[in-house]
Amino acid sequence: MNTTSEAEGSTPPRGGAMATGARMLRLCMAEELTATISGLGLMLMGSLIGLLQPWPLKFIIDLVTAHKTMPHFQQAAAHLLRAVHADSGRSSIVTLLCIGLIVISLVSAGISVLSTWMLVSAGLRMVFRLRCRVFDHLQRMELAFHDSTTVGDSLYRVTWDTYCVQSLFNEGLVPGISATVTLIGIAVIMVSQDWSVAIVALVVGSLLFVLVRRLEKPTTDYSTKVHEHESMVSTRVQQTLTGIRAVQAFGGEEREAGHFANDAQRSLMASLRLTVLQTASQSGVALLLAAGTAAVIWLAAERVIHGRLTPGDVVLLAGYTALLFKPLETLSYTISTIQGSVAGAHRVFKILDRPARIADSPGSRPLTEPARGEIRFEQVSFSYQAGHPVLSNIGLTIPAGSSVALVGASGAGKSTLASLIMRFYDPTGGVILLDKKPLQTITLRSLREQITVVPQEPVLFDVSVRENIAYSLPGATLEQVHAAARAAGAWDFISRMQRGFDTPIGERGVMLSGGQRQRLSLARAFLKNAPIVILDEPTTGLDAQTEADILTTIRLLMRGRTTVVISHHLGTARDVDNIIVLEHGAVAETGRHEDLLANGGLYRRLYDLQYSTTKAT
Repeated sequence: MNTTSEAEGSTPPRGGAMATGARMLRLCMAEELTATISGLGLMLMGSLIGLLQPWPLKFIIDLVTAHKTMPHFQQAAAHLLRAVHADSGRSSIVTLLCIGLIVISLVSAGISVLSTWMLVSAGLRMVFRLRCRVFDHLQRMELAFHDSTTVGDSLYRVTWDTYCVQSLFNEGLVPGISATVTLIGIAVIMVSQDWSVAIVALVVGSLLFVLVRRLEKPTTDYSTKVHEHESMVSTRVQQTLTGIRAVQAFGGEEREAGHFANDAQRSLMASLRLTVLQTASQSGVALLLAAGTAAVIWLAAERVIHGRLTPGDVVLLAGYTALLFKPLETLSYTISTIQGSVAGAHRVFKILDRPARIADSPGSRPLTEPARGEIRFEQVSFSYQAGHPVLSNIGLTIPAGSSVALVGASGAGKSTLASLIMRFYDPTGGVILLDKKPLQTITLRSLREQITVVPQEPVLFDVSVRENIAYSLPGATLEQVHAAARAAGAWDFISRMQRGFDTPIGERGVMLSGGQRQRLSLARAFLKNAPIVILDEPTTGLDAQTEADILTTIRLLMRGRTTVVISHHLGTARDVDNIIVLEHGAVAETGRHEDLLANGGLYRRLYDLQYSTTKAT
């Protein structure tokens, strides 16, 4: 099973890590601006209050060891205490300072809890909106994109890569702002106390910043590889479980387990390499922090010995040094977090930056009334890859209300021709018209409302019978669903189900037989009641009796509608108004069944080959 994805492409992401992170935040923060500003305001208030924490300890040390003259606010506090209690002295001041220390911590912690709740809530709402945006964009991408992109990869981008915005916001921007404000406040206080000690601390901080910046690119590269390998693991699981019947039928469990182990091993090794790099960088940061703390304490102690600072000043500077390196450390980890998150952001933008190639053209208009159903191909050509044409200069007209069958060998272009009618793809040459209007001049939604498709393999969802039928007409009443089920010959088997129309049918309708699944698909077509019907091998894989019953229902569906039948089974083409025989992407013959047999051309050869094989078996 192939687990590669063409969605990765070879185009490098726009800008560096910081530019990509900023772009993602601009995209997602607009609707959370009020919550963000309020949360950041509370957070900064808490950070500034937290800067007061070392001061009570400094005053206590100076008060009980150095016996210096008390600062003015301490003297005022002492007078207030004496007014309450005549014996109040230094011990009461110490008590008051300790209480102040607790109050500062409580207020700072309370504000931190509230601001964290506000900001994390905002981050999660950003993830919600980004997920919806990516999912919606994926739905609107042309089939060529989905043909070349694994479901597992797209699934990983929607479910996991979108968390990059919360990581960028709650683990990048928010702590980055808090750390920066705290850093500036500490720097101002330290310079006011002793500028030489402050310079030593800031030099160490600068070295720390340089170290982190040097590690930015390798960390981002390793993070991107981790995301890519995790996406491959997700793809492997999705593909294996989707095809679990084939896996078990062919005894492929051990083989698939080996493939999964290989993908998981590559993911493991990528994660280990990233972990080693991050651990090494954190060790370097810790070493610089220890060296800076030691240098500051040594300088401050020297000034105490020479009488230039008090013991309380040493405690104050040591406390602010610890506080200084904490925001620096936070900034270093923040940059590392941003680099890891940007890997997910790159993958999200590779989806969002890719425009849907099949989209409403400028000036396109919706159809204001149901189409008559005339379809005309004027010199239509199409290629999935340049230089490899699938259709060449197709010119034909399907009159409104008529039925045609597209026949030919595998690869002749039958399904491609039908897909062009739905605008799943656009021609690379020529034009297709519906009621004399080029398809590109009609809005996609309006065009597809005129067409119903009964595919070879019915596409059913793990919901109830009613919801599956009503998928073609959202908001359909129960009576309309019942009428469609009767028209499709599905009423009897649905009525026998335990919960009737409310019965869940399992993923892809696994709880139903092939004939029952196809009848639900036909019920959808009856419910939609579109003027154009495309039938893509609707009886493939059915037994003879079920096929005959389904064909009777299909003839009822075809009445009064423009019908395009894609068929390998030439017997199903007998009753149509016109048969179009394709060979190597071109129209080889057209006509009715009897006339084509009489002509003795390609259709006759295909018919003889098919029925001689049938008789031989």
